[in-house]
Amino acid sequence: MLQAFRILPFLLAVTIAAGFTAGLWAWLGRSIDIVDAPGGRFECLSYTPAIGDASPLKAKDGVFPVPAGSIASDMATLVRTTDCVRTYSMLGAQGDVLAHAAAAGMKVMVGIWIGADDKRNAREIERALTLAEAHPEAVRAIVVGNEVLLRREMTGERLAGIIRSVKTRTDLPVTYADIYEFWRRNPMVAEAVDIVTIHALPYWDDPAPVDIDHVQAHVRGVIEQARATFPGKRLQIGEIGWPSAGRTRAGAVPSLVNEARFVREFAAQSAAIGLPYNLIEAIDQPWKRVPEGTVGGYWGILDRDREPKFPLTGPVSEWPRWRTAAGFTFGLALGVLLWGAGRRPALSWPRWLALGIVAPATGATLWGLGNHLASIAIGWIGGIWAFFLMGVAVAGGVLLIAQVIGLTLPRPAGLTTVTAALHHRRWNAAVGLGLLHWTVMLPAAVLALSIAVDGRHRDFLQLAFWLPAAGFAWLAWRTRRDGHPAPRAEEGWIAGLLVACAPFCVDAIVNREALVWAGVCLLLALPWAGDAWAEGRYLLRVRQGPDSGPPRQHQRGEYGRRSGEGGVIENHAEARCNQRRRSP
Repeated sequence: MLQAFRILPFLLAVTIAAGFTAGLWAWLGRSIDIVDAPGGRFECLSYTPAIGDASPLKAKDGVFPVPAGSIASDMATLVRTTDCVRTYSMLGAQGDVLAHAAAAGMKVMVGIWIGADDKRNAREIERALTLAEAHPEAVRAIVVGNEVLLRREMTGERLAGIIRSVKTRTDLPVTYADIYEFWRRNPMVAEAVDIVTIHALPYWDDPAPVDIDHVQAHVRGVIEQARATFPGKRLQIGEIGWPSAGRTRAGAVPSLVNEARFVREFAAQSAAIGLPYNLIEAIDQPWKRVPEGTVGGYWGILDRDREPKFPLTGPVSEWPRWRTAAGFTFGLALGVLLWGAGRRPALSWPRWLALGIVAPATGATLWGLGNHLASIAIGWIGGIWAFFLMGVAVAGGVLLIAQVIGLTLPRPAGLTTVTAALHHRRWNAAVGLGLLHWTVMLPAAVLALSIAVDGRHRDFLQLAFWLPAAGFAWLAWRTRRDGHPAPRAEEGWIAGLLVACAPFCVDAIVNREALVWAGVCLLLALPWAGDAWAEGRYLLRVRQGPDSGPPRQHQRGEYGRRSGEGGVIENHAEARCNQRRRSP
């Protein structure tokens, strides 16, 4: 009878974990109905022949190595999806795109990269015009410059002069590509081109990116503005698209479903809009994560391996392999529950219930974090950073689960104690937890400060830090009655930094990802709120003058003393200094 009583809560926890896992991943992986792309095809796609380490980041004088046969292979793949590609330069192997596209029966928007380097500009123009003359039947238009005005690399007058010089040398249509605002500011450029080519990238719109529910109306509004500004001028869309991964900006959420929804809805209404269009882009470009952040590498219709990221007709799932994710989540949860079953004395019913939720939540977090880290890691340094973040999440999960199971843990030692223990090689549980605490808090604070100051291209990493944040917050609550240790300046300062940065990480109240990250920052700071308050009071007294309150050592105590640090080394030098200050 007693054995059965012990088995019942275990089985209940397993049932809860299984239900939580199945419900969570079935919901995340559910199929979303989206309007079909007409004929399962798109009109035109931006294309750069980057593959593996071959990318514009490796370019020398505009030329980078491209594996033999890769461009022909890409054209054979893309012709199944589109009848046209847009290039951005024709130097080196990039110029081979025109011949291979022509062989595949495709059209090309021939790109000429224009920038501040006049010598390169001249080489770009010569190469492009030579190739266009060799394959005129495959040229849809010649694009003289891409977002040159946006990058502030030359004036509108100078750019218009370059465009006019190109027009004198070809009978093919000539255009320039930029966002509408820079066309509006530089009407002389519009006068110089045959076609006004507009970029519409609502994710990057400032100051307020547009959410996926209102983005199509926003795009139509931009087009109507352009038509009103340039009446009688031919217009086309040179770049339009949506990313599948990266940080959320205001209400603009990068996701696989949102990318599929945006491009398929736009393609479906393009006939009614009445403008030719080019989507950015054909294939994911991982190298763009360097200049643009994670989001830069995920605008493709195909992934880096040239596989479709989503179907062009029928429903789309954000997590098409959700069953595998569910298997990992439940497997980890079951392992944790078996660990709990082996504990003596037996766990109480409330602990079993909590474990049935916390264990699969940890598993789901680790799976989601692994997927996220795979998208952000760049090179071996990025791999080390990803490995570290996964370690932080795993350690936080262990800390949280250990407390659910009922392990007794001490209050983490302070930084002074941890550094002294490392120096003298004297370890205990408090020191280990203190070291883990700073391993979590320091990178979290640096990241929070970076996002608060310049967050445009930085990812939120709430999946990496919420588990240790919850673990340390619970530990602080459980040990709140274990004496009254002296306030800790270091913990107070880093907690204050996290609290100060949290609201500045939120670019808009509708940005749920930013709100969650801000909440994680506050949760990390919560155990040390009292220390931050003590430091703030001390600074206030210093500003008011030396007679405004008791000396600092009376407020803060002597760092490292045994009563507050789990029985580790006393800071004798500071103790002697404080003793002299107390003497009359």
